[in-house]
Amino acid sequence: MTGAEAAPRAGAPTRAWRWLARRSPFFWITVSPLVTAPLGMLFLFFLGGEREAEALGLSAGELCRFQGNIAQTCLYYFDVWRTGLLLAAAGAPSLLAGLWLLRRNGYVRMAAALALALALARTLIVPAATIALSQFDVYDGDGLWFRVAVEAGGGPGDVEPPTATAATWRLLLAVWAGGTIFWVATVALWRAYEPLMARFWRTLTPPGGPRPGAPPRWTGFLRQR
Repeated sequence: MTGAEAAPRAGAPTRAWRWLARRSPFFWITVSPLVTAPLGMLFLFFLGGEREAEALGLSAGELCRFQGNIAQTCLYYFDVWRTGLLLAAAGAPSLLAGLWLLRRNGYVRMAAALALALALARTLIVPAATIALSQFDVYDGDGLWFRVAVEAGGGPGDVEPPTATAATWRLLLAVWAGGTIFWVATVALWRAYEPLMARFWRTLTPPGGPRPGAPPRWTGFLRQR
């Protein structure tokens, strides 16, 4: 490969960073779930540390019969602190919104501060709050454990007991549901940031400056310059 051919590839990360730097920090925390959600899935499935009930000396579940069918309930346990740390580590890329604090423009730094606060809430508070509000009991025994009950239904001779994988999926889907609700709130704040700043904090000038005769609400910050 010649030097001329290698040069464009060497400059690709720089061009990508410059492209991203021209965007709002709200843009980053809006698209970062494309990275953080898969990371959370990988961390929980491979590092989650779930424990079966027998290993903790607890009840593994029960068999129920209703309308001629059998439903088997199996209980799985997830370490509270380990689960929280793994989900926080998965959400860490969204904290890169703080890099916009290095910009000289005060308007951008204000947006970066708000975006970083949202990223911290989504990383540290939302997963824990979502799990706490879901139907997962917390067992205080040899440490703190989330207890996840998973059921499998079927005919009397065709019941396959649930697995730890199903329990992990249930926990993960609950976290994603809470994250989705918070993501919608993030997008709403992003869209409201400019008109609110234009109306209540006019001393901070957006990148490129206000347009001549601009109305109270303007959207130049959302566009590429």
